[in-house]
Amino acid sequence: MNQKERAKNLGYLFVVGGPGGSGASTIARMLADSFSLKRIYGGKMFRSLLKKAGYEESDDAYSKKNEKLLKKLDKQVEELLMSEIQNPNVLIESKNFAALATKKKLPCTVRIWITASLNVRAQRTLLKQGIKPGFKSFHKYLEARNNLKNRYRIDAMRYSSLYGINYDKPEEYNDIIIDSSNLNEKETFDLILKNIKDGGYIK
Repeated sequence: MNQKERAKNLGYLFVVGGPGGSGASTIARMLADSFSLKRIYGGKMFRSLLKKAGYEESDDAYSKKNEKLLKKLDKQVEELLMSEIQNPNVLIESKNFAALATKKKLPCTVRIWITASLNVRAQRTLLKQGIKPGFKSFHKYLEARNNLKNRYRIDAMRYSSLYGINYDKPEEYNDIIIDSSNLNEKETFDLILKNIKDGGYIK
């Protein structure tokens, strides 16, 4: 799927993405450590900009009335990420950068998308917050599930409007797609390493 070779002096450019709760951040950190890459987290940039705009919690900003603001911040994050890929041996963690790289014909070493079912993603979100799934936390589970659905829907609309990206079709923009619903972190990581090796992405 790569359009052209990345300049040798720039080394690797990995791109990792996935919807909230998919485990993409964990895998991105593991890959960055394994290949000695500088991890650039687009989500952290985005949340920092949201905070400057007055939103302490990112979920509070995900509404129709904030669509213009979110698009503006998307473009700012895009500019920051584009500057980062000029550095050698970088890993970009972002929900939409693989699609942008594809559309702009930017050379990447490999583009990886991690996904999981909504149920699993909601449970992982709770565990990340230190909340064990169960009857007592069921309302928290429903809240997490609804937040993830809402965020996904608004992300899909923004990326389509801004860039013409089909957020529901990650196979159009990524080299490797992994459903981590029934895999733990190590199993997911090992499967990705196998795909990278078998696919000839690292020479």
